[in-house]
Amino acid sequence: MASVTQLAENKYKIFVELGYNDLGKRIRRTKTVTVTSNRDLKNKIRDFELKCMQEDNEPIDNITFKSFVNKWLKNHVKPHLTQTTLDTYNQILNSYLLDHFGKVKMKNIRKVHIVEFLSEQETMAPNKYMVLKSIFAKAVDWEVLKDNPMKGIKEPKREKKDVDFYNEAELNHLFEVLDHCYPKHRIMIKLAAIGGLRRSEIAGIREDESINYKEDYIYIDKQLRYRNGMFYLAPVKNNKPRKVYFPNEFMKELKTYHTQFKSHRMELGNLWRGIYDENDEMINLLFVKEDGYPAHVNSIGNEWTKIKKRYDLKNISFHQLRHSCASLMVKKGINFKVIQERLGHANIGITLDLYSHLEEEQHKESTSAFDSIL
Repeated sequence: MASVTQLAENKYKIFVELGYNDLGKRIRRTKTVTVTSNRDLKNKIRDFELKCMQEDNEPIDNITFKSFVNKWLKNHVKPHLTQTTLDTYNQILNSYLLDHFGKVKMKNIRKVHIVEFLSEQETMAPNKYMVLKSIFAKAVDWEVLKDNPMKGIKEPKREKKDVDFYNEAELNHLFEVLDHCYPKHRIMIKLAAIGGLRRSEIAGIREDESINYKEDYIYIDKQLRYRNGMFYLAPVKNNKPRKVYFPNEFMKELKTYHTQFKSHRMELGNLWRGIYDENDEMINLLFVKEDGYPAHVNSIGNEWTKIKKRYDLKNISFHQLRHSCASLMVKKGINFKVIQERLGHANIGITLDLYSHLEEEQHKESTSAFDSIL
């Protein structure tokens, strides 16, 4: 129910009473408006009242999926999970889940409804499953539901994608080709092919915080993200920083590039743009545009595409340079735990699942282990 109080000429405060919450607290929404006529005032009262009625004010016993999701985002996702995870959840919610379950009361959602929904999904079914699992687990944990409708529902199978990569000979050819490329692009490609770094991790490397030339490693603790027109640094995937060691020859190459980079920045002086943190201090990213401003991570892939075409290289994605790095380490007999930590996988199961495939000649070579006992 709405009421209104005049504050000044053509200025009013609208009050909407929404009853009481589960704790007995009165729920009231207010809005100050400026109007041009009585008709305009009535329209604004009506619009505000409708908006308030659609907000999250249901008693817990009758709360809808959409209203509970708002609580879940506010009290669980935002305080405890990364911005990257929040962005992923919002994409799945807004594109799929809210359209299907949004107006349904939580207590009326049964296991069969979720099974039917997941069986109809042509894409991203495992991701939707994981979001639903988190939502309903919290609903039980917060005593909104007694029973979890997700209990017993198996995670949909993830499509196994073929992992393409460069073999050792192809990597050697790549490094020969890179000698003719622009230094920044050459270094970034090697960071993926030798270090197994992701694009966002490469873009997040800072001059002072990340690089240790004395011990030949790069500390990977941040990734560059872009949201709402702004670049910012976020924790790395799985929130597990790691040291990635590189050959000394590569670190010398990186240092040469770094020295030239600093010289260029000094020449630009006040024209250097850069980005700043919450304390208004410049974030000294190492791989940026000529004026110091970051390029979108997609630009790394775009440059890689140009290089592939220019030198007629086998067509693999920039991300598959990570696979090339890992596959070479597998072939060289590097321990899978070391490979897992180098690539920043959450657990060794992911690494084993991705890279326990070996090239055909390696399968043949494996039989030699039995030569001495036959």
